[in-house]
Amino acid sequence: MLPRISFRWMFGLTTIGAILAAVGKAAGSGGAIAVSLMFAVGFIVACFAAYAFVFFIALSVSSLWHGEVEDALKGSPFAADQLPPQILPPRESRS
Repeated sequence: MLPRISFRWMFGLTTIGAILAAVGKAAGSGGAIAVSLMFAVGFIVACFAAYAFVFFIALSVSSLWHGEVEDALKGSPFAADQLPPQILPPRESRS
């Protein structure tokens, strides 16, 4: 299935891209604030890339460790209309 991208999202992404391009051009000309802004944006992007990389490593190790997904859903309380296991048993009601 193709993602649904509206014109509003495309205009927003184009605007953000144009602003980043203008700041990048100012940073190339030696603007101190523009350089610091580009470093901040680059740092945020690098953090998200590192988080995604670590997530995919954990996902691959998890898939090797647990095997198939069907086995993981076997004891799930949401898989077959069964109640979850009770940690604390219910108290006797005194009526």
